[in-house]
Amino acid sequence: MTASYNISFLGSPVQAESQRVKKGYRSSKYNNYMVEVVDFDNESHTYEVDARSEQEASEQAADMAMAEGLQVSYCNVYLYVDSF
Repeated sequence: MTASYNISFLGSPVQAESQRVKKGYRSSKYNNYMVEVVDFDNESHTYEVDARSEQEASEQAADMAMAEGLQVSYCNVYLYVDSF
């Protein structure tokens, strides 16, 4: 099952913008994501995952939620942006 996902950055707008243009951002480097999974009862469940992309983070969290017996409506994906 595929669920839609939304993306946000946890940090300042300047940090988020510099993270987007950072060379190798979408390479094999893992990033730390917090994913809020919302089920069809509109209840949210939070997971922290390490992934290479927002899509991969969303898929990992959705798989974890489904393993717990939840039906996933959508995911909110938050990228932790470190200070430079």
